[in-house]
Amino acid sequence: MGNEALTVRLENVNFRVKEEFIEIIRSVKGLELVDLTGRCNLLILEIGRDPEKDFRRISEIQASGEADEIFLTALQVDSNMLIKALRSGVKEFIPQPLKKDEMVESLLKFLQKKLEKEKREASSKSVKGKVFTVFGAKGGVGTSTIAVNLATAMAQFKGNPSVALVDMNLLSGDVPLFLNMKSVFNWVEVARNISRLDATYLMTIIQKHASGLHVLPAPVIMGDDTCMSPDLITKVEKVLELMRTIFDFVVIDGGLLLGYVSTYLIGISDKVLLVTIPSLPGIINTRKLLDAFHDLGYPPGDTIVVMNRYNQKSGISIDEVRKIIKRDIRWSIPNDYKSTMNAINTGVHLLKSAPNTDITKKIIEMAADLSKGELCKDKEKKSFFDRF
Repeated sequence: MGNEALTVRLENVNFRVKEEFIEIIRSVKGLELVDLTGRCNLLILEIGRDPEKDFRRISEIQASGEADEIFLTALQVDSNMLIKALRSGVKEFIPQPLKKDEMVESLLKFLQKKLEKEKREASSKSVKGKVFTVFGAKGGVGTSTIAVNLATAMAQFKGNPSVALVDMNLLSGDVPLFLNMKSVFNWVEVARNISRLDATYLMTIIQKHASGLHVLPAPVIMGDDTCMSPDLITKVEKVLELMRTIFDFVVIDGGLLLGYVSTYLIGISDKVLLVTIPSLPGIINTRKLLDAFHDLGYPPGDTIVVMNRYNQKSGISIDEVRKIIKRDIRWSIPNDYKSTMNAINTGVHLLKSAPNTDITKKIIEMAADLSKGELCKDKEKKSFFDRF
């Protein structure tokens, strides 16, 4: 709450008691009475001669986020009205005639609750989850395959880590297909409701996969990030910042490196995974991108090169690739076209569709290395987020 007072607004309050309300509110330190319409921390609304109309108004306020909390007051109160108030989510009902001590107590409880909430939010923000962004050195190198299965593996580790997968691939955005999920809300829709954004709202709309993974799909946008306005980009940044305060790990499918959005993702990531394949165009492009990361000032130790679809019989060896890119290759993912395509076409991740293959074992190794986790078989997830 800091040094800022919480705003209180009166609506439809009868002149008989309005001055009493004003006097009581002004006597409570930390509250500021406002007359203007618009958003406020607490709205006190009187139920008058048309209760149905007033309760419709309550629904409008809650849907728009116009007030953090609503107190109701009325001259005449019956049990049906109280039940309806409780069902509508109203926290306090102030009977008339007013009893100053009781109303002051209600206002102080409201202040205390807001203070405790802000302390919890400040505490959660001080411990941020890890962000891993997966980029492709060129198109068609298996970026989404790596991102989806990496995130899914992390979600199976001991300790019930909370894991989110965000599809920031602006060209294709196929993550829901990889997991056989129907896309409902995407991050553009979340960003456009930024005024309602908090942990509860986000966890209510974000999709949860059977593996325990939480998925935020990409919108249907053709082209690069020039389709996104500066205002929308700012809102997306706020969404991702909130997600890293909620989840232990956030895995982002960054697709191809394109413009400002990719630069932002590099900046917020604890590690960037740059996926390439053993082909000369892929390797040359990897070298160029590593040089670009250096020019951006991104720490070399935070960029990890992943060689996907590696086959020892391919014409280029790992040692030759290291010499060309002048960097180590931390992981080489074996080429397993059959298992990978079966997983993609059926929408079943590799840990379930091909658990004993070399490709799955390597991805689990990657996930364990990044998250310091240990795979837990037959785990029943009972995390905090299951309650949403």
